[in-house]
Amino acid sequence: MAGISSLGVGSGIDIRNIVDQLVAAEQKPVQTRLDRRETTLQAELSSYGVLKAALSEFKTAVSNLSDADAFRAARGTSGNPDAIEVIGDDQVQRAAAFGIQVDALARAQSVASGAFAGPAEEVGTGSLTFRFGTVTADETGAVTGFAQNPERATATIEIPADAATLADVRDAVNDAEIGIRASIVNDGTGERLVFSATDTGARNGFVVDVADDDGSLVDGTGLSRLQFNQTGNDLALNQAAGDAALVVDGLAVTRPGNEIDDLLDGATLNLRATTAFPVEVQVQPDVAKAKELIDGFVKAYNALQKQIESVSGYNAETQQGGILQGDALVRSVESSVRRLVTGQLDVLEGQSVRALADIGIRTTREGTLEVDGERLDARLADSLDEVAALFGTGGLVDGGGFAFESSRTETRAGRYAVEVTQLAEQALVTGAAVTAPSEGAPVVIDAANDEIELTVNGIATGRITLTQGSYTSGEALAAELQARINGAEALREEGASVTVAWDAGASAFSIRTDRYGSETNVEVTFGDTGTAGLFGLTVGQRDDGLDVAGSIGGITAEGFGRYLTAQSGDPDGLKVEITGSQLGALGSVTFSRGVSSLLEQTIDSFLDGDGPFSSATNSIKDNIEDIGEERIDLADRLDRLEARLIAQFSAMDAMVAQLNQTSSFLTSQLAGLESLARNGGRKGGD
Repeated sequence: MAGISSLGVGSGIDIRNIVDQLVAAEQKPVQTRLDRRETTLQAELSSYGVLKAALSEFKTAVSNLSDADAFRAARGTSGNPDAIEVIGDDQVQRAAAFGIQVDALARAQSVASGAFAGPAEEVGTGSLTFRFGTVTADETGAVTGFAQNPERATATIEIPADAATLADVRDAVNDAEIGIRASIVNDGTGERLVFSATDTGARNGFVVDVADDDGSLVDGTGLSRLQFNQTGNDLALNQAAGDAALVVDGLAVTRPGNEIDDLLDGATLNLRATTAFPVEVQVQPDVAKAKELIDGFVKAYNALQKQIESVSGYNAETQQGGILQGDALVRSVESSVRRLVTGQLDVLEGQSVRALADIGIRTTREGTLEVDGERLDARLADSLDEVAALFGTGGLVDGGGFAFESSRTETRAGRYAVEVTQLAEQALVTGAAVTAPSEGAPVVIDAANDEIELTVNGIATGRITLTQGSYTSGEALAAELQARINGAEALREEGASVTVAWDAGASAFSIRTDRYGSETNVEVTFGDTGTAGLFGLTVGQRDDGLDVAGSIGGITAEGFGRYLTAQSGDPDGLKVEITGSQLGALGSVTFSRGVSSLLEQTIDSFLDGDGPFSSATNSIKDNIEDIGEERIDLADRLDRLEARLIAQFSAMDAMVAQLNQTSSFLTSQLAGLESLARNGGRKGGD
């Protein structure tokens, strides 16, 4: 029997529709279950995302309060900001007002050469030595006196034959970065080389000594055209160095710069212009920033609580719960954060501030926070350090001669005694007694005693050449030696320096490292024949510094310079600086991890890449992927069902078609028999 090309053709039944309905009936309950489950999972995933975002925003507000500087600010005002700008910086205890008159602004020294034909003109070869200090000049600008500033390093710059043009000299000075800015200026008569100090102040003036390879400093040619000192004034003084001069409430004050941060507690002054009369300047505590950050903290906490309520709370009106109602992770977040916000810091026992409630931050019936502004203002006014300790990580010092420096993650909150058994020392080399220089008997430095070499902190200075001349005081000679040592390039690169002092009582010189600790040392490694008699020093003379030694919390700490650091036990990582000169028990430091620090740690534990939020969301994503697999399996099963139904109905359709054919045949045969019977069995025309 021929096959049937179309479903239902043989039977006349709409088999396609029947199969589609049977497949749909099989699909619907499973599809509905999968859709409902995926919708729920997507809603949970979205809710976790909302909660994570709220936690992250809360962490930002929390982190802002971890900085102790937020609680130590000052606000300054000026009656004439065009002349005196006042910038508040450190915290001040009470408001203060001052009358400040600016008589002079600080100035930087500037000198200029004679006119050259152009930047490419050859100047000469040799070396330029810049010495810094107070320059005295007459009305013509000629140098009449110079007092060395021992805090400024002397610098020598070589000018070789292949780099001896005006432009080369400019570049060499600038590249040396010694505190001199060199430039070429055309004043209409020619190109002039200008040397300007980068620092203002009378003690930051400078002289320029020249070693001219042409052998003469007075011939008006070669590199000597750039000398500026007591023996040669080939450079013209454009502007003398000068200090800022002020009168503060009737007291005359000078400072080397126009930015002054050591005159008024809690404020920096920027001098812009002189004034004919005193300007009223006010400095007062400014807790606005702290209050703003605390307000942000409260708002972020309340926003977090609102999000927690929205995803896990119960709405009595709609009688519906949040998508994460009863979720263990949400309960853990809420309880952990609330416990820290409402609890006390045990480590601050005995302090006036131990909990947020102590500064006026209270919990409402709804679980949110509200601020008592008056109580907060009062605490910020009288207990600022305690408020800072409540929020941030730090140490409250009870005692003297030391300061809290830092901590590590391992440091545990607690109160730790600080004891010192050995003070840190600088390396110190002291010379034998020598004849004191004086006006009547100056010390003369010449070719026989102008060279010395040392190592400082293990760094070789290289050969140091002192400025030849007559020195009429021990202080002047000490300043020269200090400036030369600190000007050594190797020391400058490593940030090492020394202080050279003259002890008039002992009639002796000393060289002391500016750093403390066992890694510091000074050794004399070379000296001219006359150097010993000049400074009382001998080759091989050496001294090493000492590290501080002591304990923190009763546990021996590691000393490095003036710093003591605990290396074990509860105070592990706690670091203090010993600033005083007392041995024995100095007091204690109370180290606390404040509310902000503890909240940050807690929030991080939830939000970290391998934390519970990641675990929960990854589990949901896995479940959603599983649903996708189930959908694929369902589609495959339905395809197989459809194929099976089609096969079955096709067989039925073929059978029905066959029966229909048989029926038609039988009907035809029966009709023929009936006709035959009516005709008496006759066929045709019989």
